[in-house]
Amino acid sequence: MFGDGAGACLVSRDSGFACIVDFALYTDGNSAESLYLPCAGTLQMNGLAVIMHASRKLPRAIGNLLEKRGVAPGEVGVYLMHQENANLLRKVAAGLKVPEERFFSNIDRYGNTSSASMLIAAAEWWDGGSKPIAAPIVLAAFGAGFHWGALLAEPVS
Repeated sequence: MFGDGAGACLVSRDSGFACIVDFALYTDGNSAESLYLPCAGTLQMNGLAVIMHASRKLPRAIGNLLEKRGVAPGEVGVYLMHQENANLLRKVAAGLKVPEERFFSNIDRYGNTSSASMLIAAAEWWDGGSKPIAAPIVLAAFGAGFHWGALLAEPVS
């Protein structure tokens, strides 16, 4: 169910294969007791509450971001998300009305590597993908303390 991993991302204003176009960040502390890490404690999680919130809030966040930028969900080449579980990826795909195949997934190989999962997925996608990139990319995550967000990047021409 859970794996271990690490991720890092270098962002430069001078070079790269894609340009960050816009992002949206949200937080809702009202449900923080459903997913938190107390000082000197172990992770506390109400899995059902987390998946219910994430499966509603992530498609909305992504959809609002894409609408703001005039991009249809079907125009996005790949969705690189926090790899919580396959069920969440399916629910977000259904919420956006795009094929599940647009959502890169490596959950079957690593499990949920928490905050590292999106960057591990992005690295694997990049290593296995065809270049140059021709369509927009969305990165999205939902995490502890009930924070979530999405980022839209477009290929550099």
